[in-house]
Formats: sequence, structure tokens, C-alpha cells
Amino acid sequence: MKIFVGNVDGADTTPEELAALFAPYGTVMSCAVMKQFAFVHMRENAGALRAIEALHGHELRPGRALVVEMSRPRPLNTWKIFVGNVSAACTSQELRSLFERRGRVIECDVVKGAVFILCCSSSLLFLLSLGSWTTRLFTWRRKQMPKPPSRSSTAKK
Repeated sequence: MKIFVGNVDGADTTPEELAALFAPYGTVMSCAVMKQFAFVHMRENAGALRAIEALHGHELRPGRALVVEMSRPRPLNTWKIFVGNVSAACTSQELRSLFERRGRVIECDVVKGAVFILCCSSSLLFLLSLGSWTTRLFTWRRKQMPKPPSRSSTAKK
């Protein structure tokens, strides 16, 4: 059974560490750690369900409660699209509304300067055709944010 583990610090968490955390609940077949999440594959369904129940909310690192749940496969006939360089001023709801104008959006998640959009395949051509128009939107939103101080103005004299 494939388990999703969210709120993982990928820079500081190893697959071996996650395997050791899940091992008391059953045989761990593999672990894959990404930047902020991971997947753990366990051999027995019963052990995986025990691990989900026991480890959901567990703090692997202080202040970082894990989100542990059964991994859900992507629905059929859908596409996940990545849009990078998104302004921090853009909200998930704002972007979802923008993309829903042309098709059904199943999920829209903003993660540190990027957005991941899960949509039906009929929406794909529209999303891919946005090109420079989306760049202008995200640039406009970025201009609304206060500019950080330049290095030269913060350098010690």
C-alpha cells in the first residue's frame, strides 16, 4: 500500500529515517522523499493502516506535524500542470478562478512560488496556451508587493 506523508522537510529527512519510523507497523518496501512530502510503500495493508493511524500528527521535527494518509491515485483523464515563478501575492483561490474560466479544475495548489493545477484533459490546451498572458498576470501581482531592500542599501558601511 502506498502512503502519502506530508509536511516533511526534504532537506533534513532521509528515506532511511522514514523507513525506520514506519518499520514497527510492517514491512517497508521503499521510501521516496521529495522537498515537502514523501511516499512510503508498505507490503501489508493492515500494517499500513496502523501506521497511518499512529503516525498522523506525529512530529518528526519539532513544530512539523506529519500528515500521513493513504495515497490517492490521480483521477483518470486528468493532467497535472506546473506553473513556476508565481508571485506570493497570488492565492490558490484566485488562480483556481482564473483557470476555471476555461475548464474544470480538480485541484489548484500554490507551493512556494509555483502552482500545481490538476485539470481534466479538455482543459489542457487552454492552460498550455496561456503563455505570456499568465506571465503578465503574475508579473502584475508581483508589482503589487512591496520591494525588498536592495543589497547595497542594507550593506554595512
